[in-house]
Amino acid sequence: MKKVYRLQSRTAEKRQHFGIRRLKVGVASIAISASVFLAGNVLAQAEEANSVENTSIETVQPTSPTSEQSDKVEVTNHQAVVSEKSENQGQATNSLSATPSVANSSRTASTEGSSSEKLDLTQARSIRENTPASTTDSSTEVQSTEKETAQAAEEKTATKPIEKVVSAATEAKEDKIEEGSIRLHFKILPSENLASLGLWTWDDVETLSSQKGSWPTGATSFSMAKKDDYGYYLDVKMAQKRSKISLLINNTAGTNLTGDKTIELLSPNMNEVWFDKDYNPHTYDPLKEGMVRINYYRTDGNYDKKSLWLWGDVGNPSKNWPDGVDFEKTGKYGRYVDVPLKDAAKAIGFLLLDESKSGDDVKIQPQDYNLTNLKKNSQIFLRDVDPNIYTNPYFVNDIRMTGAQHVSLTEIEATFSTLENAKKEDILKNLKITDKDSKEVVVKDIVLDPKTKKAKIIGDFGQAQAPYKVKYGNDQFKTSMNWQLKDILYKYDGELGARVSQKGTKVDVTFWSPSADQVDLVVYDKNDQNKVVGKVAMTKGEAGTWKTTLTSQTNLGIKDYRGYFYHYEITRGDKKVLALDPYAKSLAAWNSEDAEKGESYKIAKAAFVDPSELGPKNLTYANIPGFKSREDAVIYEAHVRDFTSDAAISKDLKSQFGTFSAFVEKLDYLKELGVTHIQLLPVLSYYFVNELKNAERLDKYASSNSNYNWGYDPQNYFSLTGMYSTNPTDLAKRIEEFKNLVHEIHKRGMGVIMDVVYNHTAKTSIFEDLEPNYYHFMDADGTPRTSFGGGRLGTTHYMSRRVLVDSIKYLTSEYKVDGFRFDMMGDHDAESIQKAYEEAKKLNPNLVMLGEGWKTYAGDENKPVQPADQSWMKSTDTVGVFSDDIRNTLKSGYPNEGAPAFITGGKRNVEDVFKNIKAQPTNFEADDPGDVIQYIAAHDNLTLFDVIAQSIKKDPAIAANNQEIHRRLRLGNLMVLTSQGTPFLHSGQEYGRTKQFRDPAYKYPVSEDKVPNKSHLLTNADGTPFEYPYFIHDSYDSSDAVNHFDWTKATNGDKFPENTKSRDYVKGLIALRKSTDAFTRKTKAEVDQNVTLITQPGKDGVEKEDTVLGYQVVASNGDIYAVFVNADNKERKFNFGEAYKHLANAQVVADGNTAGVTAISNPAGVALGADGVTLAPLTATILRIQKNSKPNPEKPKEEQNQTKPSTPKGESGQTTTSSTQSNTSASQTQQQQAGAGKADKTLPSTGTTISIAGVLAGIGLLLSSVVVLKKKK
Repeated sequence: MKKVYRLQSRTAEKRQHFGIRRLKVGVASIAISASVFLAGNVLAQAEEANSVENTSIETVQPTSPTSEQSDKVEVTNHQAVVSEKSENQGQATNSLSATPSVANSSRTASTEGSSSEKLDLTQARSIRENTPASTTDSSTEVQSTEKETAQAAEEKTATKPIEKVVSAATEAKEDKIEEGSIRLHFKILPSENLASLGLWTWDDVETLSSQKGSWPTGATSFSMAKKDDYGYYLDVKMAQKRSKISLLINNTAGTNLTGDKTIELLSPNMNEVWFDKDYNPHTYDPLKEGMVRINYYRTDGNYDKKSLWLWGDVGNPSKNWPDGVDFEKTGKYGRYVDVPLKDAAKAIGFLLLDESKSGDDVKIQPQDYNLTNLKKNSQIFLRDVDPNIYTNPYFVNDIRMTGAQHVSLTEIEATFSTLENAKKEDILKNLKITDKDSKEVVVKDIVLDPKTKKAKIIGDFGQAQAPYKVKYGNDQFKTSMNWQLKDILYKYDGELGARVSQKGTKVDVTFWSPSADQVDLVVYDKNDQNKVVGKVAMTKGEAGTWKTTLTSQTNLGIKDYRGYFYHYEITRGDKKVLALDPYAKSLAAWNSEDAEKGESYKIAKAAFVDPSELGPKNLTYANIPGFKSREDAVIYEAHVRDFTSDAAISKDLKSQFGTFSAFVEKLDYLKELGVTHIQLLPVLSYYFVNELKNAERLDKYASSNSNYNWGYDPQNYFSLTGMYSTNPTDLAKRIEEFKNLVHEIHKRGMGVIMDVVYNHTAKTSIFEDLEPNYYHFMDADGTPRTSFGGGRLGTTHYMSRRVLVDSIKYLTSEYKVDGFRFDMMGDHDAESIQKAYEEAKKLNPNLVMLGEGWKTYAGDENKPVQPADQSWMKSTDTVGVFSDDIRNTLKSGYPNEGAPAFITGGKRNVEDVFKNIKAQPTNFEADDPGDVIQYIAAHDNLTLFDVIAQSIKKDPAIAANNQEIHRRLRLGNLMVLTSQGTPFLHSGQEYGRTKQFRDPAYKYPVSEDKVPNKSHLLTNADGTPFEYPYFIHDSYDSSDAVNHFDWTKATNGDKFPENTKSRDYVKGLIALRKSTDAFTRKTKAEVDQNVTLITQPGKDGVEKEDTVLGYQVVASNGDIYAVFVNADNKERKFNFGEAYKHLANAQVVADGNTAGVTAISNPAGVALGADGVTLAPLTATILRIQKNSKPNPEKPKEEQNQTKPSTPKGESGQTTTSSTQSNTSASQTQQQQAGAGKADKTLPSTGTTISIAGVLAGIGLLLSSVVVLKKKK
């Protein structure tokens, strides 16, 4: 999908630019399996690492002892800091409890008959997610100190003494950790080749990895790592203001080997973290399994006669009261006791004792300590008489308030680290709220929700008295206005943006930002976008809007505003930001490389333009022959630049390559192919690109640092990118040229689908600068949620939803497009997508909408809604989703791309394959065939040709292998194009497009540090590498050499007969699909009634899991079609039986070489008999019985109006016409003749050498067949 993707470093610049979505369930890249040459072990480890989620502390398993571990049970001065961490970084997870679950409590164990009162202080687990221990900003005041103990002598915290101990410990054996640095310890690394590994860091580090260099080279090399008893470690310098650090380990190929990891900095003194073998972070050196260490810190330093009384699942329970286990061992946090556990231990109980005292006074803390999460914490921490058990050495408490938001006029929502086992009266007792004048506000009620960790505080909270100050214990926050309250107070339905009228002499501007103190319109010169002409103050209007009207009377000296540029300058307090109008209709030429130059360069400048004046005056919506509903569509996905960046056609192009205008020149190819809709990869403005260099060819092989982009890092949702304009500096040209492209597509009877990316932006600041803490989905504490480096557009918020819906309406109305494909649609709520569909369909009744329905919805934390994902398909018949099930079943995909699948030799459940053919996937419920987009290739991951080569492990450089790959490719294309639902093709899928890295320097495998970014290394079955073994699986940052559509392969049958044969095969299949409604049934009921399985598992040699499939479909006019697929490497016979004996009289309209609407007299690889049909290996056929037609017409070969392998004229992209289709190459003719006879019983030779005996035998069989047919007649 993207320039921003898989390696989400949040704020990492180039990583936003060059990552590709790892959450994109279904389109993600997979590491090569152990067979990959010279890199198997490394990539296998990477795959294992990538499968590890950064789970919460409740699910983290303790590090198992291995031969590598040198952990000792006894702590020495050089051992590391303490307390397991993951998402719930270092919270206290247990408190005193009187729970009876722990056997032999202190009450029963005591021989003194102690009857001390039990307090209900049951452990409340730590579930704080990605929230700093303390945060400070302009709107938040935080004071987070620990609860003081009852005794004044012990009120001090342990922070200062611990700092001294840590310093002494680190100096004892390891290098000293510099002030302001954090040491990251790793138990294992993904590879032994340290030079190939890098540490990529972001968030609160002194220097972001993205500032050190582009992805992946900006990472700190592990060649600089040092080693200690635990493993390797690196030191990272932290920012002065810090609350968390995020990191991952990558390699020089650009693979994220560990997944993203975040470390919450619980204390200013926290300077070490340990990562276990699964890369889960801990604040201490994890102990071996079966042991828990109980650390005890006393501020008075007196440990004399201090001991532990133990019971429960401990190896040695205490017996003689009060003779406990003494705290004899000294560690970093005072004294400790290592407690062996029983096998499968679940809980232990203990007391802190002072054996110098007697009676009840022997108990330092009278209440029982109970610890139940033994598998999640190998060390715990106690101090003085504090009743809490802590899971971190910084004594961060369990129930802490982490934020407060003003959500309505009667409600404040407070978030907590946990509310498990919390009591309403206890919260109320410690809660205090004051208004902006410091007057206390009465709390009428409070509702606790432990599941969401939120407390709803009910009272009178008018906006006039805001912000409110909420205090709980030692935690204090000022309320921020929640998006919900902004929706109540400030939702706006009027026009937004700049509207140019009266030939540019008048501009009405409206901008929404309720939190702004002042907004000014900064106007830039039309001939120099960096020259400020002047500023115009905007006036605050209703519902949080700011408005102004520009005329010739405005003090700017401008009469016609068209062509000038502008920013909004927004003032909040003493801070000013320049922002891009989210409703801008065009932009100045953009170069992201200039973003660091200053405030006015960091974001594009909007342009004053009237789009209605531009482009063809007769532009209207498409009129597509035969298109009545979404099932009738055949969608073809293409990238504007790729389609004309082939240097071979440069002399034939009149326009600059890679532009909208050049695309027009090649449209006839797509018209002849027969597709109904062209889906363009994103053409709206995206961030990481230099538009001013769009005319520079990228002919050298590269897979990183290219001035190329797929466009999945959006900057604006109304403006086109200048990257595909013949003149990016002309803000009107891109509009004119895109409208003309749409017009020319429509003239050829095809529609236009725009690929749109509302799920995230390139940078969070794009919308945060407009109105902080509003436009994005929010975490529980009110901070924006991010995705692929940018913010997740919060479409459940009123004004955010307006951006999406208004954008869709504008693009439909202004550009007359015919549909939209939503990137990561599952990130959106279904209501917003449905609303957009309904509004756009009012404008274009033939609208098509589809999207990636992967189940990735995050939304606002703890506010679930119905996402627009695959689960929605059972409730809607308006929008379709991609089926990863058919993709993975037919050719493999996430998470096992490259594994053998149905068309690549892997047996699959026959009934499941058939369900997918019916548009009824096994992994989600589709109640309508149009809900399902049937596809096996898209822009993400390896091309279909390349993944087949990977799966069967055969180098396409060998002619026989190339032909086999094409035979399998044709099987896949046939199955997609004869499926119910909506078929989808990736550009070049029809001819066998490849993204092989054919740089001479990479003809053979290279060292790991030189491996091309985003590449797979492919090998033959014997483990030897392919010639040119690297194939790019995600080419979003690759050069034209990798990405170009190869027009010679697509059209030159003399040079590339297999490619053109495959192309014509697709052309014929599309023609066949469009000739009948058999494959485009409109309801599930119709499909169930008219599509039936012939190859029943367990009958006629068909196994439950097999590589064959046969099914029949019936059209509404009674025509019958039967599809048989043999993906086996040997000949297979399909028996008709009584139910399908009528097929013996069918016409063959598709065989191993050709497909179309006209019957084939001499089908290749197909032997049709009275009781069944026999297919050669890797061969499919389509049989047809037309209502009231004569079966099996005998036609001379020259009379067949059939789509056959052809030899187009020249290399300039001229497509083959019907008059030239008989000009097949000699090798193709020989294959057809050989296939006309009896099918081969094994995978046939695909070379060009033909034996005389074989030819004579074939002729004999052909003559025999003719005699038989004549006798039948």
